[in-house]
Amino acid sequence: MLSVGESARQLGVSPSRVRALIKEGRLPAAKNGREWMIREEDVLQRLMASPRAGRPRVGVADALGEHSQGSAAAARAEAVACAHDLYDACRHAFGRLPPTEMMKAARCQEEASFYMAVFDFFLQQRQRELVKEGVF
Repeated sequence: MLSVGESARQLGVSPSRVRALIKEGRLPAAKNGREWMIREEDVLQRLMASPRAGRPRVGVADALGEHSQGSAAAARAEAVACAHDLYDACRHAFGRLPPTEMMKAARCQEEASFYMAVFDFFLQQRQRELVKEGVF
């Protein structure tokens, strides 16, 4: 769960804009006392689905013509394929090893934090599945 300020930093907007999105119903949130709490998944989903403020940028591919557009499209397709491979590899690795072994194998604090975030993600997904099944 993220605060309004943390959500604003991730989205690249002001805290008042986050509150406005909550009020408009475009960003799901729950009130905890006087503070709004927003799920990380909702912030990431908004970040991926929402266009950026202002005019769209003219990319290098747009400025150079069709030939570059094909190269840019190929680069985007390769990046998407890499992202799919990364997800599959993480799901495979983090579904089999206990977190303690991965933490001991981490080469730095940043790597350990990454492992914890990925473990947390897959744990939350499993919890959602169990809730849907009525087990949890």
